[in-house]
Amino acid sequence: MPDVPVLEMRDVVAFVNEFADAAREAAGQQHTPHPDAAELLTWTAPLPDIDGLVAAANAIHPLFAAGTATHEHLNDLLLSLRPVPVATADGLRWAVDDPGDVLVAALAAAVLAWLLRHEPDRLGTCRGANCVDVYADSSPAGRRRFCSTTCLNRHKVAAHRRRAAGTG
Repeated sequence: MPDVPVLEMRDVVAFVNEFADAAREAAGQQHTPHPDAAELLTWTAPLPDIDGLVAAANAIHPLFAAGTATHEHLNDLLLSLRPVPVATADGLRWAVDDPGDVLVAALAAAVLAWLLRHEPDRLGTCRGANCVDVYADSSPAGRRRFCSTTCLNRHKVAAHRRRAAGTG
């Protein structure tokens, strides 16, 4: 049974934003090369081919947009992967039967670990125009609605221009 590596949520967010079809299409980057997934995830095990990487990101992206149904979607994904807890001298680790499921299981396990400490409404997709990048909000206020300050600033500038033009 292959081990499921532990991932940081910031790496999951970066990976999903670089490889998920929805995020790349919204940014107009569907024809640009993908970055090195091993560097994004600090991954040392063999990774799937590009189709497998995209499929893994596409499997996780909907968790960020699910709102109150996040747990339900995550449970469905975990049931399909069937990760098994394994006790070790260092603590608990996860394993899966199929080596092809390792990446998706690692991504899902990172989301699960994050949700154990935060509410599901702290996960989201950017509300900026032409952006559906995902984010995980761990701020004290918990009011994040944009993937980055760049998208927030673009949104504010566009709103200001609409008001100045008298169209909204």
